Amino acid sequence: MTNKKNAVILLIIGAIGAGTLVWGYRHFVTGRAAVAAEGGEPAAEAVSALVKTQKIAQQNIDSNLLAFGDVQSIKIDTLSFPQAGQITQLLVQPGQQIKSGETLAILTTDPTVFASYQQAVSALHFAQAELKREEDLYALKLLTQTQLETAQKQLSDAEAILASQKKLGGETETAKLASPVDGVITALVAAQGDRLTAGSAVVLLGESGQLRVQLGIEPSLRHLVKTGMKVALAPIQNPAQTVAAKIAEIQTVVDPKSQLVNAIVLLSTKASATLVPGMHVQGTIHLGQQPAWLAPRAAVLSDEKGSYIFQVEDGKAKRVEVSKLSETSTHFGIDGEIDPKLPLVVLGNYELEDDMAVRENAK
Repeated sequence: MTNKKNAVILLIIGAIGAGTLVWGYRHFVTGRAAVAAEGGEPAAEAVSALVKTQKIAQQNIDSNLLAFGDVQSIKIDTLSFPQAGQITQLLVQPGQQIKSGETLAILTTDPTVFASYQQAVSALHFAQAELKREEDLYALKLLTQTQLETAQKQLSDAEAILASQKKLGGETETAKLASPVDGVITALVAAQGDRLTAGSAVVLLGESGQLRVQLGIEPSLRHLVKTGMKVALAPIQNPAQTVAAKIAEIQTVVDPKSQLVNAIVLLSTKASATLVPGMHVQGTIHLGQQPAWLAPRAAVLSDEKGSYIFQVEDGKAKRVEVSKLSETSTHFGIDGEIDPKLPLVVLGNYELEDDMAVRENAK
């Protein structure tokens, strides 16, 4: 009897528990539906980022612009053989320093060119002998003036043909290509073993003593650079070895390869002893003093839209587009629509997005 009572009690408790669960589920679903019907969602916890900030100030600074470029020869000579043939020896490599008179390549003259020269020599000898015979006959009154003049013209034509064959290089079976000036090989147009037609380019030679540096400038910063500004040039591998120069020209178009505007620096003869064609250099352009906002390097970020910083306004990150006016190893001098009353984010900015909530840890 007791067991039956216990079973009944358990059934009653189970029924009450199941009813409670059903009621709770229905209440939960009804609450969610009511929220959805009102066009809302249950509130989610707000996401915020912990950042470090500091004040930003504007001041006059010695402004420098760092740019990179290459040393180039102002004058590039295209060197070639006058005759057709095959390059049997190519004695230089790109970037090699060359002295005037140094042999760059050796060519074996095309057999047909050499044969044409020999034929021209034979034709000249024949014309000379023929004229001598005609002159003897004319002296004996056995030849007319017209016949003598014809022989003289044949000799003149033979001399012209031979001179032409000499210019084409047919005089020698092999020919040497020598450098006309001191310089550096900027490019090889032909390779050893190539068969060339007359006048085909073999090497490009940049003349020493007439050098320039082409520095790439961000188009947005072009207005800061003026002709006559001082620039300190140095090899990238040795920044301490500087050469003083000046901006000679600012180009007005964007280079399609680098997407930068080129600033041209002409090098003096003294500078040419340190910087050689093909060398990669960095140039520090002295822009003079100008007002700029001073920001730690870590505070200035860049993406496909350009450079930017974050300031904090009403507890939210505010993205501000900026341009770099100068830079040092620790700071950038920047310009833009910067509010000096708002703190600058100096740490934690990499994870920020515009209008994102932040928690400040002010310096």
